[in-house]
Amino acid sequence: MSQKVDFHCHSTASDGVLSPRQVLERAVAREVDYLALTDHDTVAGVRWLRDQGLLAQYQEQLTMVFGSELSCLWGTSEIHIVALGLDMDDPDVQTFLEQQGEARWQRSERIADKVARRLPGFAAEACLEGAVQQAQQAQAKADPDFILSDRDLQIGRPHFAGWMVEQGIVADRNSAFDKYLGAKRIGNARQHWPGLQETVRAIRSWNAVPVLAHPGRYRMTGMKLQEVIRGFKEAGGLAMEVVGCQQPWGERETMAKYCEKFELHASLGSDFHGPWSEYVELGRLAPVPENCRPVMELLEALN
Repeated sequence: MSQKVDFHCHSTASDGVLSPRQVLERAVAREVDYLALTDHDTVAGVRWLRDQGLLAQYQEQLTMVFGSELSCLWGTSEIHIVALGLDMDDPDVQTFLEQQGEARWQRSERIADKVARRLPGFAAEACLEGAVQQAQQAQAKADPDFILSDRDLQIGRPHFAGWMVEQGIVADRNSAFDKYLGAKRIGNARQHWPGLQETVRAIRSWNAVPVLAHPGRYRMTGMKLQEVIRGFKEAGGLAMEVVGCQQPWGERETMAKYCEKFELHASLGSDFHGPWSEYVELGRLAPVPENCRPVMELLEALN
């Protein structure tokens, strides 16, 4: 019997709607054998699972691979790299993630400042505080035992939208994005991420595995995407996601072809954020194509 593997999913430690505990328990219920909880630019969720003894509790049913989905830039394009096999206690890993967290917080401050300029009577501090409260409420609703500090919260535009609805500024979240937070609106604040090369090299220096995340989602031509993959490979990249949930027809085969062309290993991940669709579910993935080398080979070599 083939093993169920999922090396890309999210919890309330970043932009998922289930707490780390709920993700773990759902994966166990789904009979996933290997799971990587890869929250954006943080290991807070999986660290909490370890420190609470929950990984040990379920170790007979599931093996957790420590990871994170790191944001970086290739030119002006935001690219995501999943780092698998992280040592969460490595000071270099902790420093890098702290810098990523600070970049996210600064973006939240810029959004708050831009929103406040358009809302007479609201200071930027009040806008940011309102968004923080929205994030805290979402975490507490999912699992009151898992609550991050304000600075560790990942504040996004949806939290500002929720605050605007609560304040009566807009009727609903869609209106908030249409008027304030959508692309080219005042809340569209660009992030300051490290470059792709810097990020990949950092992951390799940690003795972890860099995986190019969801390459089919970058809205690039095939030629431009191959330039990204080539740059990723030249920087020291080792694997790319070939299998995901709800892939368009032919995408898996195309990504397998690129994977083979650039001599990378193949990873697979649902990119699960919450129980919204039966077609995007933990472990509900097609197998890695036979012409690809599975990323599991690299992870086993780390141990």
